Amino acid sequence: MKNRIKELRESFKLTQEQLAELVGVSRQAINAIETEKFEPSIWLAYDISQTFNCSIEDIFLFGQSERKSRSQQSRGAV
Repeated sequence: MKNRIKELRESFKLTQEQLAELVGVSRQAINAIETEKFEPSIWLAYDISQTFNCSIEDIFLFGQSERKSRSQQSRGAV
């Protein structure tokens, strides 16, 4: 899922490690989310949004992802 985490993190002058510490995950998890290799839980997405003082929808760009959502995958949608 496309996201603006790197852009926001850099504007807040945070490293991946610092953001990870603030939201309680590893630096590798933040990297995987930034590079669209991992989709965070709703709770982690919420914690990230709270860190940047914005909504989840401002960070995670749901309509712009080329990957199928889990619901689309389970329905066999194209």
